[in-house]
Amino acid sequence: MWLTRILFSVLSATLAGSIFLKPGDTSPLRKLDCNITIVSGLPSPFESAHVPVRREIRDLNKNFPDQWNVYILGLRSFFDMNQSFSTSFYEIAGIHGRPYKIWQGAEGIPGKVINGYCPHQNTLFFGWHRPYLVLFEQELYNHVQAAALRFPPHLRDRYIAAADSFRIPYWDWALGIAGGNLPDFFVSPTLQVIGTDGYDKNISNPLHNYNFNPLIPGDFDICENEHYYEMADDYFHDTVSKGFGTAKSLNEFSLNFIEATHGHVHYVIGGANEGTTKHEGHMWPVEYSAFEPLFMLVHCNVDRLFALWQAVHPDLWVEPANINGRGNFVLEDNTWVDGNTELKPFWKTKNTFWTSNDARNTIDLGYVYPETQEWNYETEDEYRSAVNTSIATLYSSSARAMLTANAGAQGSPLNHIIEDDRFLDWSIDIEATQSFSSSFIVRFSLLDELSSEAATPVGSWSVLMPEQSHDKARLPRRASPNESRFHGTLDLTPVILDQIAAQKLGSLDPIDVVAFLKQALTWEIYSEDAKQAALRFSNDLKVTIVSSSVRIPKDPDLPMEYSGLYTEHPEATRDRYVRGN
Repeated sequence: MWLTRILFSVLSATLAGSIFLKPGDTSPLRKLDCNITIVSGLPSPFESAHVPVRREIRDLNKNFPDQWNVYILGLRSFFDMNQSFSTSFYEIAGIHGRPYKIWQGAEGIPGKVINGYCPHQNTLFFGWHRPYLVLFEQELYNHVQAAALRFPPHLRDRYIAAADSFRIPYWDWALGIAGGNLPDFFVSPTLQVIGTDGYDKNISNPLHNYNFNPLIPGDFDICENEHYYEMADDYFHDTVSKGFGTAKSLNEFSLNFIEATHGHVHYVIGGANEGTTKHEGHMWPVEYSAFEPLFMLVHCNVDRLFALWQAVHPDLWVEPANINGRGNFVLEDNTWVDGNTELKPFWKTKNTFWTSNDARNTIDLGYVYPETQEWNYETEDEYRSAVNTSIATLYSSSARAMLTANAGAQGSPLNHIIEDDRFLDWSIDIEATQSFSSSFIVRFSLLDELSSEAATPVGSWSVLMPEQSHDKARLPRRASPNESRFHGTLDLTPVILDQIAAQKLGSLDPIDVVAFLKQALTWEIYSEDAKQAALRFSNDLKVTIVSSSVRIPKDPDLPMEYSGLYTEHPEATRDRYVRGN
């Protein structure tokens, strides 16, 4: 590290009164070969085999103030970097969608650059975003280091130590309501930091918005700088919980539970208000989303959820799958992909790209999460048990909390629900054909018993698709609807328990629940521009109610035990109408 420190000192000495890197400045920690950036992960400052931890952003802010300070300074510098350089924030964010350019020579299918690099709705979703985050982390790290080196001598060592172990934070949106309100540092336009002169100062908050400098008209059709934040609810929490409890493969966990849930996070952060066409931020639609400052925080948590899955299912990995009509710049429609598929444009060497198999171990990439510090455990079994406990503690279904909170208490309206520690769990299974050619959202609710108006939200299911999916010329090349469908799941039990507690429903038994849902359950389909989709699309959406037995262990540190046997109740949604235009 001493050579690195000297080189960084030389770099720092060229900066006149600013923490910002000059255009074209590069760190010796980033290996460049003929203008190719090698994604290698960051070096560990520790002498042992340990690597630094990516922390939850609220934890970073509260408990690691020095690291938080250099993070904010570094992120501000990164955002202000000259957009013309391929390692600027502008160019790295652009990898995910617009402005649809070839990045550092990573060529694709001729004439299809407008389809972008990012895979959506296929099994590469997880693998592709992992090296993408590492690339972002590498480049941000350079700015964090430069900021630390600009502090006066009496503070420099303190901030250098914080910078050396810096890793990008995540925002645990999967906590739902349990996570509390949105942090002030997401919504405030300015933040107070200790500047590199050692004094307190207010700076433009890089977590609030990204300002294009300049905004190039040819690169973007529309772009708003405003933000729209909606309070997250237990939909996020319960869907992730059900994914950990029921998914039998990484592909299923990714497609049916995590990608769809993360899509709704995109919507509530930057979606359009219903009935309007105005997008209130960069997070929605998908082709603009990486320019939203919260994008990397959201996706870092996605990566963490996958890391937790890996820890408890070490033998389950990416399975071969056909992407059907979801091709992009580097993948033709109907291509088969697997763990060896190249993840362009992320260079592993000057001649090869990363694959999902290459990116399987986060330690090799220079980071872990709070729950995945495997070196703290003597055996693999102890490690897996500890991660399972973390999952049970953080993400157990809200139905579990409702059923155990007042268990046995006299007069509790839910006392009769559990028998022998078991209850009947209810879900909404959703399938959609590819007749939906752009991003869409389906909102489920219960009708008011005294009117035809939706009164009780149940949850939402979102599907993100890049804008080139809108091109009707691509539709004939897609797989048939029978072969290519979008799948998702919503947890219904907490809403039903609320109805039982309100004495609107007697039990979780099918005879009660099915009759209730036949009268009350409804849903609305919204297109990407937040307008209700035409009713003709209702034929392209299949909604099925399913139930399954679940056991709640007496030990709260153990996950719930799902039987894996499901009963469909088609009569619950038969002849139900879709509310729409």
